[in-house]
Amino acid sequence: MAAPNRISCIIGTAGHVDHGKTTLVKALTGMDTDRLIEEKTRGLTTDIGFAYIDMEGTAPGSSIRAALIDVPGHERFIKNMLAGVSGIDLVLFVVAADDGVMPQTREHLDIVHLLGIKNGIFVITKCDLADGKRVAEVRGAIEALSRDTVLRGSPVVEVSGVTGEGIDRLKSLIRERVLKSRCHTASGFFRLPVDRSFTVKGFGTVVTGTIASGAARQGDDLRVFPTGAKVKVRGIQSLYLAAESVSRGQRAALNLSGVSHDEIMRGFMLVSPELFAFVEGALSKTRSYYDCAFELLGKGREAQTAARTRTKKSVPVKVHHFTDEALGVARFPEGGAEGSKTSGRLILKKPLLMLRGDRFILQDIGDNSVIGGGEVRAPYLSKSVAPRRARVDVPAPDVSDADSILRGLLLDSGGALDKRAVSLMLNVRMDELLNAIDGGEFALIGDYIADIKTAGSIKARLTEVVREFHGANPSEPGIREEELIKRALPQERASVKHRPAGFLSALIDQLAEGGTLKREGGTIALASYRPALSGADSKVEAAIRALFTAPFVQPSVDEVRKLPFVRGDIDRVFNYLQRSGEIVKLKEGSFISKGALDAARERLAVHMGEKGSIRASEFRDLLGCGRKLAIEILEHFDGERLTLRQGDLRVLRR
Repeated sequence: MAAPNRISCIIGTAGHVDHGKTTLVKALTGMDTDRLIEEKTRGLTTDIGFAYIDMEGTAPGSSIRAALIDVPGHERFIKNMLAGVSGIDLVLFVVAADDGVMPQTREHLDIVHLLGIKNGIFVITKCDLADGKRVAEVRGAIEALSRDTVLRGSPVVEVSGVTGEGIDRLKSLIRERVLKSRCHTASGFFRLPVDRSFTVKGFGTVVTGTIASGAARQGDDLRVFPTGAKVKVRGIQSLYLAAESVSRGQRAALNLSGVSHDEIMRGFMLVSPELFAFVEGALSKTRSYYDCAFELLGKGREAQTAARTRTKKSVPVKVHHFTDEALGVARFPEGGAEGSKTSGRLILKKPLLMLRGDRFILQDIGDNSVIGGGEVRAPYLSKSVAPRRARVDVPAPDVSDADSILRGLLLDSGGALDKRAVSLMLNVRMDELLNAIDGGEFALIGDYIADIKTAGSIKARLTEVVREFHGANPSEPGIREEELIKRALPQERASVKHRPAGFLSALIDQLAEGGTLKREGGTIALASYRPALSGADSKVEAAIRALFTAPFVQPSVDEVRKLPFVRGDIDRVFNYLQRSGEIVKLKEGSFISKGALDAARERLAVHMGEKGSIRASEFRDLLGCGRKLAIEILEHFDGERLTLRQGDLRVLRR
């Protein structure tokens, strides 16, 4: 038979301690998943174990191989159980025939339900220790317990790991479920939550985990979250088979260079560089924010935590996400009633790489009981991009429905979000994101994705403010960008994060590219606008011009400002005459009329034509002015690249 084909279906166990999960795995695979000395000595699974199961493929002579994760059942190892069960596709939910439903049976079923693992098989183990009546009672208890869960109606199989009874039937049912399991897409950023890290002699560091999103290939450069360490994938195995690449929904063992095994541990995550580059800034923050859909357990499910912890609007919690955890607070705008489904916000004391659509479990920080779970709707790793209130109507995570997703995300963001932020929130790569919005009601404006209608109304307001500015300041070339934004959107000054300055600048750029506005000398103006003095300024203009009437006369700024007019009017008109070129600034505090400068240029040209060069003293005599003014005019011509200084002489540049 040919080598088995890896299949993207992760099978996992769940159930109370000592109900035969590890024995069942051994009966199915021939492998003992208890790898620790302590586990073998005590006969008690304390950590997650890994195996695989080979099954007949769909083609004659072919076979398929699926991963199988065994989790501990004891309440003291619930953290390890959560690390193993997150990411599984098919759960083998174990209930022993002799004990029946027990406390961790309920807790594990709550966890499976909250994680949304809908594909399951109930396995009644140890049937060799119970009669038919007892087995029927356990079957009835399972049906009652699962009635209000995602596993309602799942098949029930009776087995004995000792005698082998029912094992073949269970294998057949597993194969059927595996072949019908959902197909995982490789879209999104690569994330591998690490569940083991160790060294293999001759190879170095190896980490294992279930890939949560994206894909990786041999030779890829990755980053370690949260340390930021840069690593390279030297080799890949999946289910003990060599592979060139692995993707979402597959178990993987990655041989890494660039990091020691003791520098990466369970709870860390291997991620694509572009994802780490975006979240890197969040690592220095004291809080991270996530809008979520919550489901809180109720008394009817015999939850261990009383309603006292679940009727508040703010509840301290421990959050379990893949193989990591964090302390924080769950806030419910309308209050969190037990047994309810609601929306709200998680505020965590350290960032978790929770992306849109990820599921998580909530524990009470007092007694560690599971009180609920939820699904991430929008992650905000920085408070600067988080809306003030939790979004209670963010649509469910269906990336194919980009319009409704973006509509919800943009509602509280002033109509625009950084494209990288949107890419992160949706967990889709940039090219996929831009393809999704192409031709729809959203557009890429600079580095921002914006609602087209909102962007249009803002552009209309920006244009109107520029027009109003011209009406009130006809001699000014335009309005400064900061002032334009302030006047156009005064209501945004208190919460500028919801209308990023970069977005508004990009809108101005679009208006300039479209011929509506123009950027000139640090100001914004209507494209067709030309500044001009008003009739009220004519006396001020005439008085200033009179000071510069005599040839090669250089009035000082103080003389200009001593004119009998309002200081602001004098400065405005004087600046206008400079911008229009009627008065030329030679250097700071030194000005001359355009007519005088043109006359000096003509006289210089005649002299150069006859002599070929000129000294400053000769130029002074030529103009009939002081030496200081003559030198300043020559230096101005040097700056124009009309003349070139050679020692004491000036010559014309060629």
